[in-house]
Amino acid sequence: MQRSTVGSLLRSTQAHCLQLCDKQTLEYGIAYSSTRFPGLPEAQQYREVIANDAECLPRAFDEAEAFFRQCTHQFHIWAPANGEHSPEVASFLDARGFVTRAFTAFALTDWVEQKTHDHIRVLPARAMRSALHSTFLERDTPPDTRLRQSLADACDVHLDDPQYDLFLAMVEGQPAGRCALYQVGDIARVMDLTILPPFADSGADNALVAHALALAKRLEMRNICTQHDADDTTTRAWLEQRGFTDDGQIVEFHRRPLDSTGSPSC
Repeated sequence: MQRSTVGSLLRSTQAHCLQLCDKQTLEYGIAYSSTRFPGLPEAQQYREVIANDAECLPRAFDEAEAFFRQCTHQFHIWAPANGEHSPEVASFLDARGFVTRAFTAFALTDWVEQKTHDHIRVLPARAMRSALHSTFLERDTPPDTRLRQSLADACDVHLDDPQYDLFLAMVEGQPAGRCALYQVGDIARVMDLTILPPFADSGADNALVAHALALAKRLEMRNICTQHDADDTTTRAWLEQRGFTDDGQIVEFHRRPLDSTGSPSC
């Protein structure tokens, strides 16, 4: 049976979490938590949550808070089952410091020939750890140096999975960006496309995605997908030009970061 694009993305997200986290099934959802990465949002998640009414929501929230408190952490992401949500959930979590994040699920429906650039080399990241780390540590965002280092360290863990192929784009000997193809069963997910600001117009994004899709084609992957912020119309148009089609939406709730006073920032 053909799996939906939303289902493929949710399945790959769960597998991605397990690379970093321990998993604990609770009454209303599944907790993914890592003692190694206590402040990393992707390593502290409450997923597959089934709670949509005024009676269940407080119970679900309290069980998550209690579990992560035992782990001496705080959960950063609440992900409803099937990527769906209701106004009641959004209102409940907004009052508790969470912001709604909507992602468009994209499925590759057409193989589009991509222009290549002779000045860009795309290389496996496993053999270039120092250059790979620089794509995290030299970015303008996020501003927290410790968080940037945690992201780089977590990337090393992801690379331990042979099904996670990460590539670096090199321009004139300098790392310009990165992109991964993550294989979970018959799913091939293009993810973590990141281009460093000085190389925004270099064509590195085209080269990386073309390389990832070429690998997916060689592997004869049946379900090729990706996701991006639903309100990012520029990325939507860019993906559509490369053969991707909008095939659903996934909603998550992310805890707002604290400002300098210790209060959630907008």
